[in-house]
Amino acid sequence: MPQHIIIEKKDKIGKIFFNNPKHFNPMTPDMMKEVKEAVDDLEADESIRVIIFTGKGKGFSSGADYNFMNKITKMSPTQIKNNVYAYFTGGIKAIKLCKKPTIAEVRGPAVGGGCELALACDFRIVSETALFKEAWVKLGLISPLGGMFLLPRLVGLAKATEMFMLGKPVDGQEAERIGLANKCVPDSRLEEETLALAAELSTGAPLALSAIKEGLRRGMESTLFTEWETNSFIQATLLSSNDFAEAVNAINESREAIFKGE
Repeated sequence: MPQHIIIEKKDKIGKIFFNNPKHFNPMTPDMMKEVKEAVDDLEADESIRVIIFTGKGKGFSSGADYNFMNKITKMSPTQIKNNVYAYFTGGIKAIKLCKKPTIAEVRGPAVGGGCELALACDFRIVSETALFKEAWVKLGLISPLGGMFLLPRLVGLAKATEMFMLGKPVDGQEAERIGLANKCVPDSRLEEETLALAAELSTGAPLALSAIKEGLRRGMESTLFTEWETNSFIQATLLSSNDFAEAVNAINESREAIFKGE
C-alpha cells in the first residue's frame, strides 16, 4: 500500500492525493515513486477515464522536503541523478505522457516541484488561496522537471522569466488571468469545479482525447508540415473507430454518444 499518497476511484475518475498535510505535502523520491506507479496503474485501468492530482489539507505541494534537501548535500552528482531525479523526473514524465486527461486541483502552495507537477497536467483548476512559485533560484538552482519548457508556453516568456529568475509568486486569480490556470474559484467550490470538469472529460471519446494530448505535446516541438502529415494518418485511424461510428449514430438518433474507446 502507498505510504505517501492516497488513491481513490469513483465514477470513471481516479484521484491521487499527496498525503502529508501537516507540512503542505512536500515531495520526496519515495512519494514521487508512488505517484509514478499510481499513474501507471490508473492509465492501465480501463474503468478510469480521468486522473486528478491534489494535496490533502490546505496545500497542493510545498516542493522539496527540507530534510531530504539536507541529505542531497552529501550526494554525488551521479547519486543525485540516479537516486533522486530518476523518481522526480519519472513521476512528472508519467503525468505529462499519460494518455488520459489529467487535472491539477490546486489550493494553497504549489512551490518548486509542486508547481512543476501542476504544469505537467492538462488542466489546472485552482482556488483563490493557490500560490504558484518557481522557487528554485532562491536555492541557487534551476527548474529541472520541465517547467522552463512548459511555463513560457502557458504564460509567455516575460512572465515566466519573472517567475524563474526572481522567484516571483503568482496567486490563484493572477494564475487564471495569465493563463497558468484554466479557472480560479473560491476554495469552497474547488472540489466541485474540478469534479465537474473531470466528469465532462470522462464522457469524451478516449481515443480522440489521447490523440489530442499527443498532438498538442508533439506540436510544441514540431512543424506545421509534419503535423499535417502525421495528423492525417491519425485522423484516418480515428475515422475507422467504433467511437466515430457511435458518434454518427448518436447524431442520427438525436442522443448523446456513449464512447467506449474502441
